[in-house]
Amino acid sequence: MNKSKNLIVFGVCFMFIISSLIIIVEAEEVEPDEYPNGWTHRPIMEQFTSLSCPPCMSIEPDVAKLWKEFKEDPAQPVTFISFHQTNGGDSDDEFVSQESKDRYEYYAVQGTPDAQFDGGYIEELGGGDGTYDTYKDHYFESGERDVKPTELRVWQEFREDRFIFTVNLTYLGEGGISTPLNPDILDSSVYLFVVEDDIMAWSSNQDKEVMTHNVFRETALHNQQVQLQPAETWTQEIEWVIPETIIYPSGHEDGDGNEQTGEHPIPTPINPAKVSVVAVVYDNDDTSRTTTSGKTGNAADTPRAANSATPQSTAYDEENEPPKVISYDEKLSGNIAEINAILEDDDGIGSAYVIYNFENGSYDDEAWGVMPMQINNNVATASIEFAEGDPVWYRILLVDGKHAFAASEAKQFEGTGGGSVTEDSPGFGFVIGAMALLIGLIRRKD
Repeated sequence: MNKSKNLIVFGVCFMFIISSLIIIVEAEEVEPDEYPNGWTHRPIMEQFTSLSCPPCMSIEPDVAKLWKEFKEDPAQPVTFISFHQTNGGDSDDEFVSQESKDRYEYYAVQGTPDAQFDGGYIEELGGGDGTYDTYKDHYFESGERDVKPTELRVWQEFREDRFIFTVNLTYLGEGGISTPLNPDILDSSVYLFVVEDDIMAWSSNQDKEVMTHNVFRETALHNQQVQLQPAETWTQEIEWVIPETIIYPSGHEDGDGNEQTGEHPIPTPINPAKVSVVAVVYDNDDTSRTTTSGKTGNAADTPRAANSATPQSTAYDEENEPPKVISYDEKLSGNIAEINAILEDDDGIGSAYVIYNFENGSYDDEAWGVMPMQINNNVATASIEFAEGDPVWYRILLVDGKHAFAASEAKQFEGTGGGSVTEDSPGFGFVIGAMALLIGLIRRKD
């Protein structure tokens, strides 16, 4: 028992290891980014929802449709985080956490579903028919509003049981809301939210498993206060260990109605291939709200978002095509599956990992196995030992020389598991993503 407790304490102590590298430097003059739609920044939506809440689930198709539309745009015009709550029928949503509840209370939210655009500049409580159009309209109004101009970048790199996040913020000066005491200073709060996309989870309202999007997992950087003069740049590196436990708030229950307050194992382990960090900078001097007729802003006067970013949007802004797998060479030797992945990236490959399981491509009952790949020129190699009759499913996680992150589609190793195997096209997920990015860059240059 004492050993287990010590392990938990050790894990908590090292859950967030924040580097001492915090740098503020004078930057050369930086040209503002050209945001999609002519916007001033990338707006963010913080959604509060529940898998057991009937109104929440009724608008979920609209939310998913909107997210899919923006997600497939190489520029990633917006960001989105879904904070799950105990509100609703059975209070058994597995993604509820104390941190999610704290965020709910931060905005003084009155119920679910609720959406805060740009930190409460627009608040949409409830929903129904037309949620897709309503949310899209809120994104556009938020994206067009006057904010202090910033350049925001964030990168992520996977390392066996953790991610390394690097965030970089530059204040460009002039514009937005300023106070008489600080006429040309960005007084800001910076957050790094960790989300996981495309997770199947049980909904007691729907009485089945449903797809969930951009589920909030943890905060890697909380309310970091940063003050910048024009042309100053701040950067910080954060090490985030993938957690195996979750802290449930009071009122949370399991599927059988049993109270689950406190620390418990995460029901659905975090899949590193589906993880993304969302960086947000909030302007502490800006508590403005929409003045458009029929719309309201959050009454809590929370700082409004001046910008947001993800690794995908950063790659676009840096005109950096993510790395990709262009072909696979699989070799079976007894119970050893050897993977040779042919990689491609103009900036070279920084690191490569293979994650694997012996069940299926969407396996989420336990954590995926992890193995670093040996890189020789443009070939990444790894060998996986498996039991006879088991299928070997795997994905490859890559980082290039400019820290762009990419994850391949799940693929079954041919010849494992018995029977015929429907093999994904080599590097299909990478190729499609790269093509979309290239098209977006061409359009941007035009």
